[in-house]
Amino acid sequence: MCAALACLVAGVLAACGGGGGAVKPKGPVGPPIEAKQAEQGASDLVAEIYDTLGRGNKDSLFTLLEDSLIVFGPRRTDMLATRAEALVALGQVVDPKAKKKVNIKRGKLELVASPGGRSAWAFDLVAINGEPIAVMAVLSNAADVWLVSAVAVAHTPGAQQVKAELAKDAVVPPGAMGSKKIDPAARPAVEKFQKGLLDQSIWGDDLAGRSDSIAIGPTSGEVARGKKEIKAAWQKRLDAKTRAAVSGEITAAVTDDGQLAWVSAPITRVEGDGEPMPLRAFAVFEKDGAGWKLIALHESVALAEPGAGASFKKVVPPKLAEPKPVEVVAAEPKPDPAKKQPEKKKIDKKADRDDKPADPELKKEKKKKAKAATEPEPVKKKKKKKPALDDDETPKKKKLKQPAPAEDDDETPKKKTKKKKVKQPAPAEDDDETPKKKTKKKKKKAPAEDDDVVEVSD
Repeated sequence: MCAALACLVAGVLAACGGGGGAVKPKGPVGPPIEAKQAEQGASDLVAEIYDTLGRGNKDSLFTLLEDSLIVFGPRRTDMLATRAEALVALGQVVDPKAKKKVNIKRGKLELVASPGGRSAWAFDLVAINGEPIAVMAVLSNAADVWLVSAVAVAHTPGAQQVKAELAKDAVVPPGAMGSKKIDPAARPAVEKFQKGLLDQSIWGDDLAGRSDSIAIGPTSGEVARGKKEIKAAWQKRLDAKTRAAVSGEITAAVTDDGQLAWVSAPITRVEGDGEPMPLRAFAVFEKDGAGWKLIALHESVALAEPGAGASFKKVVPPKLAEPKPVEVVAAEPKPDPAKKQPEKKKIDKKADRDDKPADPELKKEKKKKAKAATEPEPVKKKKKKKPALDDDETPKKKKLKQPAPAEDDDETPKKKTKKKKVKQPAPAEDDDETPKKKTKKKKKKAPAEDDDVVEVSD
């Protein structure tokens, strides 16, 4: 495994045309280089380096690697921090004296230069001795010499094999033993990397915004290129509620021209309530104004002995908070401007502007309102009958109905007093004091007493 690592590090990355030298300060490193020119030169050198490794000659690779080269993977323990370590690892498989050679089947190199052409990132899928290997690298060019900044190398097992090894806790991140080393200039890129672990839409929006972006997954054939493929792949991630958490040390740096930054760390990724998967994420960011934008992502795995991945599975990201339901009911659907807008205006005219001419439908509604306005009139007549009983306020209609003869008295007697006057007898008696009915009965009895008196006189 380490032999494959060393072979690819020296071959693919040095193929971009490198040279030794110290790392220079971030900033302008020379006049701009056309992207096509950089890509063509890299392609030519790839063929030359592959041929060199095929012949088993590793000594010529010394001047093609930067002294501060960093390599992650392909095994859990593989983290090479210098050029010397990479050459030692390469010597385990490439030795002309021992007739140690490797059979390299090249893939299709993909290289994208940054603005100005002084830095680039590269990706290739190759086969070494029949074993598929995925490689991603960040390169920097100063004084027309390409330097290798960082490399991620990983095997690409099949999905079924990864699933079986997960059940044994045998899946681990490549280069998991790496140490923490963050370039201060790369801090903003690290912050965006960490935000995208939990909110995968941050990564997806960046990657789906460019036609030359790429996303490589841990299993064989899991590669998405360009806007359309990445958008579809990321929609599946979001639907599966994918999130991740850092489970090791973060390493990050910026290229000499300050146009590219790379961030890498062991992570644990999980989908919904599924099985956690230990990975290594290697992300490449490009300068975007005051910030950084993700343009390439490589997620890889390494297979180890059963139980080796148990410690990584303990670092599981928290579950995504369920989004609060949006009150969609309150929001009315957007009406068709051709149909529904005129109707709204007509309704407003009914309510606020009765003077303006209306359509036939509006006239019908006005007629209904007019009828409704006339109906309450009989109710008002009933109300006028009630106050007719009061003495002070007599309705005019009742005065007209009353008989013409008016009484002299100022106070008009009620109906009861009128009846009593009519029933009283008209003939008047001579006596000043008219006796009532009771007194008349006494006068009739009086003559009877007079008869008794006459008899006594006889």
